[in-house]
Amino acid sequence: MSDPKEKASTQVPVIEILKHNFLPPRVMTWGWPVMLLSLMTAVFFTLRCLLKSPDMPLPAASVIGCSFLLILESLCALVLPAVMCSRGFEDRPIGRFTGVGALILSFISGIPLTMLRIPLYNALAWLTLRFTGSSVYPVFFHGQTDSPYGVYLSILCDIIIPAFGVSIFFFGLLWSRFRSSDRLMAYIVITAAYVLYSMDFTSALAIIAAGIWCCYLRSRVYNMWAPFLCLISMGLCEMFLPDTLAHIDIFNVQTYADIGSTYFYSSLPAFFMGMVLILFFIRMIDSFSISIRHEVTGSEDDEIIPPFDKSINLSLILTATVFIVVWVLIFKGVYI
Repeated sequence: MSDPKEKASTQVPVIEILKHNFLPPRVMTWGWPVMLLSLMTAVFFTLRCLLKSPDMPLPAASVIGCSFLLILESLCALVLPAVMCSRGFEDRPIGRFTGVGALILSFISGIPLTMLRIPLYNALAWLTLRFTGSSVYPVFFHGQTDSPYGVYLSILCDIIIPAFGVSIFFFGLLWSRFRSSDRLMAYIVITAAYVLYSMDFTSALAIIAAGIWCCYLRSRVYNMWAPFLCLISMGLCEMFLPDTLAHIDIFNVQTYADIGSTYFYSSLPAFFMGMVLILFFIRMIDSFSISIRHEVTGSEDDEIIPPFDKSINLSLILTATVFIVVWVLIFKGVYI
């Protein structure tokens, strides 16, 4: 017979391990918000699967249904977790106001970023059709609308609210949980989490480009409003300039042979022009960053930010498992 006291003593370490790995840390790390993001992503993916029928009162593929889900997802998966996880250091995710000029540059930089995003989207759409024979649809999508109210709703729900949620969570909260010496890992972790959260395979390369650029803006302009304005500018360019640089419509294209060569003739020059303009913006923003470096260095809070390896624990296994399951189901198309 085993001693009950001995049995209880062996259970205590297990409870402590679970608390240490899965409960909110005393000083917030980057790993716990990412775990929370994965769980909320799974919740909304499940909700999307439940609302996929077109016979429902509010189908997920309708303009109103998709807008409702995008608002709810942005609030529950991004905004509220960012607010809750930043208690005690609310000012650091938002960053420092460093002037209107840098914000204007950030907003305009969304134009060349669009010139990179759309060719990357078209390239991955073609490659997917070429090697798999079918497209992988995004989890959240809706049809085109010509009514003014539908356009206003799309601007608010497809661009502004998601841009704010993405900026405050990824380029606000998560960015503030990395020390200045861990900026490279910040780029990798934030961009990877951004791609996994998006649940849009065809846009993966485009989101990687946007994630890297927004991390760069956060590191040079020192606030989350720079990525926010850049994402808004990019979304508006894609919405109001569709004839200048067109997306491949993966919902209508059946095979890669149906994709016209004009997509590639326009995408390649746009991509190289976008790279040239991005290099120009890098030079301008770097000059701005150097000019204010005596006021803001980006390393002021390093002593109170947990080391990078503090987030490497069992919670990352749960995070990876949840994202893997969600993406496997995405490739299987269970939400269609």
